[in-house]
Amino acid sequence: MNTKPITEGIAVILDFGRNYRSKETIGYYEMACTKIQNHYESIGQLYFNADTHQEIYNQTCSLISSNSAPCYVKDELILRVLEMLRDYNEGHPFQDRYYSKSRYKYQLQPYYQHLSEDFKASLSVSKNTLASLYSIARDFFYYLQQFEMTDLNNICHETIYTFMKEEFQSHQGCMANVTYVLRQICKFLHQRGFLYVPTEIIPFKLPPSRTKVYPAFKTEDMKSILSKPDTETVVGKRDYAVLILASVTGMRAIDIANLKLSDIQWMEMSIHFVQHKTGNGLTLPLDSRAALAISDYILHGRPDSECHNVFLTEAKPYKRLSDKSSIANILNKYIKLSGILKVPYDGKSFHAFRRSMGIWLLETSTSPELISQILGHQSKDVLKRYLPLTPSKLSICALSFENIPVQSEVYR
Repeated sequence: MNTKPITEGIAVILDFGRNYRSKETIGYYEMACTKIQNHYESIGQLYFNADTHQEIYNQTCSLISSNSAPCYVKDELILRVLEMLRDYNEGHPFQDRYYSKSRYKYQLQPYYQHLSEDFKASLSVSKNTLASLYSIARDFFYYLQQFEMTDLNNICHETIYTFMKEEFQSHQGCMANVTYVLRQICKFLHQRGFLYVPTEIIPFKLPPSRTKVYPAFKTEDMKSILSKPDTETVVGKRDYAVLILASVTGMRAIDIANLKLSDIQWMEMSIHFVQHKTGNGLTLPLDSRAALAISDYILHGRPDSECHNVFLTEAKPYKRLSDKSSIANILNKYIKLSGILKVPYDGKSFHAFRRSMGIWLLETSTSPELISQILGHQSKDVLKRYLPLTPSKLSICALSFENIPVQSEVYR
């Protein structure tokens, strides 16, 4: 079969992508294509070559699997471009989706991979919880793989405690989950016939983790963020509508991503939706500013699409924003444009809109029942997390020294 020039295939891929991908994503495609083209040119090849292709593919897979992989997403995109080049050379149409390598940092050998998947199937937890627990389990099986421990009867308390010390570096705030997974793994292995595996890991209960109080957005910061979207553009209209909706309702990021056109009751100026976290329905008043921003986006910015969600991607094929990460990225974009300093774990996340709403409601002496209803909480006890952020309300709880006998003037 005659092979086609590699530069020709790359040009076709980039032209194809410009109709379906954002400018930022196309930039990543160009970087991936450049790496592939440079490799071909370094060995003096101008046409598609199966062996060279496989060599690049193997090198990229090794880089992704290694602990020192610099950027997973960009490296994985090279694999996608390689598959597209192969399809182009063989005369096949481009596919909507291509096989993706595992997104886990460590790759398990078949023996440990099967064990981890069987353990995952044995867990009876929610879908969201399952992902985090499975990730910890994979870390443990990879730990065993490093020591080539195929006879799992050799697992002892020392093995488990040493792993816990290593895992503490990345799971300081959720060691209870690590302990739970290890206990479940021991039970799982015991049921699989490994009778010498410890059945009791830790005879004591871990102390409750300290709850960190994250700040809300300052008024000036929120004004700065809301002023940055360019509402003369399609993307700006969408982003401003997302941000203003969050600021006046306190809706969670995932609920904004899932919001449907039918959820907006224009005559009643309200929004009714089912919360992703609780599964309960919630009706919120639609502030006039949010209503104006959303209607402007729907009428003058939202692309024509059969998708029923309000907020769509900016590039073809137009579809709903994938998850809460897409919404969070919108906020991060305008935090950066506002010049607001943001560092990991500083609380300046999309959830800060909910904290800001909770603080505002507390400051206006709104009843706990109404605050819980507006924020979609199932219990009034969750309001305790907002109390430390409202000094005026917190001061009410302080006790004076009026009825306490003072022996000296230390308090004056």
